Amino acid sequence: MREKRRENEKSVTVKMDAVLVEKIEDKRREMKTDRTTQIEKACEFYVTAITCPKCSTLNDQKANYCSVCLKPLSQIAKEKDRMKDLLETIIANDKRYQKVLKCAKEVAASK
Repeated sequence: MREKRRENEKSVTVKMDAVLVEKIEDKRREMKTDRTTQIEKACEFYVTAITCPKCSTLNDQKANYCSVCLKPLSQIAKEKDRMKDLLETIIANDKRYQKVLKCAKEVAASK
């Protein structure tokens, strides 16, 4: 089936630096795939990747946070961060929680 699909696709010839070719070969051996499949996966990742607005790292399209600087990449991630900050603010200002936390720290320290 894979051969059938290849017949219908256009082929492209690309000149690559020897270092890049070696990296592709290493990854191909590691993943136990053929070179074409490895290059297709890399191209697909590059085309669909989300670029971090802070550090310009390419991240998987499903990622919520940057893999390098942890900046939120999606609206859902931003909302989660906002909710986390809000929860931390509430906890920090709740005297009852502070008493429980202080007690828990004392118990943990006495062990």
